Amino acid sequence: MSKKREHVHQEEEAGEAWLLPYSDLMTLLLAVFIVLFAVSKIDAEKAQQISEQFSGTMMNKGYETGGSSGAGSNGNGAQTGGPLNIETQSELESFMGEYELRKLENLKAELDTKLHNQGMDQSVSTMIDMRGLVIRLNNAIFFDSGSAEIKKQSEDTLVEVAGLLNTIDNYIRVEGHTDNVPIRRSNYPSNWELSTARAVNVVKLFIDKCNFSPDKLIAVGYGEFKPVADNATAEGRAKNRRIDVIVLSSKYDNLEEQLVK
Repeated sequence: MSKKREHVHQEEEAGEAWLLPYSDLMTLLLAVFIVLFAVSKIDAEKAQQISEQFSGTMMNKGYETGGSSGAGSNGNGAQTGGPLNIETQSELESFMGEYELRKLENLKAELDTKLHNQGMDQSVSTMIDMRGLVIRLNNAIFFDSGSAEIKKQSEDTLVEVAGLLNTIDNYIRVEGHTDNVPIRRSNYPSNWELSTARAVNVVKLFIDKCNFSPDKLIAVGYGEFKPVADNATAEGRAKNRRIDVIVLSSKYDNLEEQLVK
């Protein structure tokens, strides 16, 4: 009588069977981590790029349709020198939105007409860039050298400009700028203090004589550190001595509103 062959249990086979699905799972997880890492790397690079773009000069570049300009031109009306390289109206429309850009363009047209009628279009210019509508004032017209007091004969022009700006709800930033020539015979120890005092006095005029809401106004002094022209020439220095009154795009509303929270 033949003996039944005893079945030998192969423990090593049962013990190794789990390795295949485990290795598949590890491969899948590795692929997921690679994808997540790649996506996070791209987002970080984009975030860094955006941060660098916004931390520069707050966009001196834009386009101009009338008046003289304090910034350089590339020959087709587009201003040069802005970190985001906004050159065309279509790019501005894409950033701001069609409605807001049209609103700023209409306001610009009103200002250009008023300035032209008053013969001020050679000392006051307007342009639209990524910040919004920029009204650029020549310091020589509105201030004596080394002084932050607004000339009496120029107050009416500022009041009329402010009257038009007070019809919209945007934030208004007033920037003071100078050339790089050190101050002499002045109450202010540096161009920084002088530029800030000039910006503050323009803001005070808007509040006192034009009933502007103070919480919609910002005064900033940059001294000689945000030039729009070459300080090596007299013409360049004259362009750098300026006040920029900026009707800020609503893109910056959240930034301003968060400051008071």
